[in-house]
Amino acid sequence: MELVISQLSKSFDGRFVLDDVNLHLVSGNIYCLMGPSGSGKTTLFHILLGLVYADSGEINGLDKERISAVFQENRLCEAFTPVDNVTMVMPKSLENHKSKAREALKRLLPDESLDRPVSTLSGGMKRRVAIIRALLVPFDMVIMDEPFTGLDEGTKQQTISYIKEQSAGKLVLISTHQEEDVQLLNGIKIHL
Repeated sequence: MELVISQLSKSFDGRFVLDDVNLHLVSGNIYCLMGPSGSGKTTLFHILLGLVYADSGEINGLDKERISAVFQENRLCEAFTPVDNVTMVMPKSLENHKSKAREALKRLLPDESLDRPVSTLSGGMKRRVAIIRALLVPFDMVIMDEPFTGLDEGTKQQTISYIKEQSAGKLVLISTHQEEDVQLLNGIKIHL
């Protein structure tokens, strides 16, 4: 996948959040968007996802059907188990989708947490469920808006390994405030 963003601009109430953004992104790379709060990272993600429209500019090479996302909020069904939250977005035609979801979740969560309501999990555990869910649907591009919020150092390392493994060969866009995340992801830093 090759994504070309040309002269993209977006303003809210007369204030530019994105002003003439130009990016050329290709599959097989992890791009780390960095910038202070309010610099337009989430707005750019929302434009790419079709949730917000740009004021001007062009985006070429985007297939909205094949984008997966981790939002700043986890957007999980709190009464459902982690397994149910993941399987609800997986293609039903996928053989053994429930056992595949369970295997993926076991990589980042304790076994005892897989069959209880998400509402009983810690913030970091919910975050990992959201990440796994995004990586188990068919995608060409995955967008992750501050995915490591609430993760301790060890859990973050495990999660980054999982993200790199599951997104190999895909286009990955991650927003972060941590310089170390760029190194851990072997990412390409983009300042917004």
